[in-house]
Amino acid sequence: MDDSSNSSDSSISSNSILSPCSSTSASELMRKRGRSSSSDDSYTFGVKCGRFAEDHVSEWDICKLESFGIFYDEKATELSELYESALKDLYLVLGIKDHATLWSKLLEIKEFLVESTKSCMHSLDVDEEFSEIDSMSRFVVVKETEKCLQAIAKIKEEMATKGSALSMDYLSWHIYGIWHTGILEYIEYYSDLVKELRSHGRCGMVGEFSQLLMFFSKIFLLNAMRGNALPKMQMMLDGVATTSVPDLRYRLQGECHSGFKSNSSLLTVTVGEVKRWSLSHEVKTTADFNIRNLKFTGQSVESLLGQHGGEVLVEWKKSALQDTNLGIICVKNTIIFTCLKLDREHLSNLAHGHSVENERSVIRYSKPYNFLVRKDREEIMNTMFHLGLLCRLGSLHWLLD
Repeated sequence: MDDSSNSSDSSISSNSILSPCSSTSASELMRKRGRSSSSDDSYTFGVKCGRFAEDHVSEWDICKLESFGIFYDEKATELSELYESALKDLYLVLGIKDHATLWSKLLEIKEFLVESTKSCMHSLDVDEEFSEIDSMSRFVVVKETEKCLQAIAKIKEEMATKGSALSMDYLSWHIYGIWHTGILEYIEYYSDLVKELRSHGRCGMVGEFSQLLMFFSKIFLLNAMRGNALPKMQMMLDGVATTSVPDLRYRLQGECHSGFKSNSSLLTVTVGEVKRWSLSHEVKTTADFNIRNLKFTGQSVESLLGQHGGEVLVEWKKSALQDTNLGIICVKNTIIFTCLKLDREHLSNLAHGHSVENERSVIRYSKPYNFLVRKDREEIMNTMFHLGLLCRLGSLHWLLD
């Protein structure tokens, strides 16, 4: 990847979001969007007559994304700050005030599950410099998973015999059961994947890492679904039907506050088709981490960021939030949380083919987290469990005593 793509000669706003395409001419941006200029009569005629095929965001690169006025921030945001505003909005959408007793109980259960997850997954930890699951030893993994299963059995026995607060009501056992199933499925898939890769001496494929993240997220009660399990999402952008099929969606369960959208989703996940990559501990922990500086082979950073940006834009139509869509970029066993907040006027201009030259919507993001590394995993546990409980809130009313 050409490092020169990570620089820019000018600032485009008071928020200073830098773009490798910021010096690109307006006509070039129009060409990337499928037309040569805003007054191209042949383009307008083609759209009206339906002669243009639909656009799919999997073909986007970062320049195309930016031609629609959507930019990645200059540097990472702390995870707690990244989702802070969105979580407050979700409380309103899901009617947390109406279910204060239930939510208080769920937060109590969350503390128990956080500590239980730490205990169970301790044996699965890898070194902080570790980057690729492909290189793990199958023999070590067998021993690690055995220890993990023993820890789970011990927690289950303690809940049943010691009369802990969580063993006294049906709601707690219901949530515990979801967690227990999730962690067992994750351990089984994780162990089988490592043994499969090592036995055949090959790299993991994008579908395998989608599955790994799906099983990992089930530990945190998240309701994961493959993107192709539902009809593809579609949004009119500049007169062109633009479609999206993300790798995974995390969806809400049950009926919540009357203001939330039916079949709403909470997170949109894009998994990179990466063959090899490395990310040093120093790079990923710096406060100045810039997502454009990722380096790997098999897929360009520009195409991955363009695709994910397109997906969180198009999938916004199904977001549980009114003007925000949350997302995750997954590169093998590393995840980056993202958040796109859209201005309604910006979205309207895109849909109607109006100029967006002065529009700026920003995709904020976290630093990368390797969920096989204990420190990284423990940093994201609270957020993951919080999102998982919100996903299930609407289906849990009847379980509260």
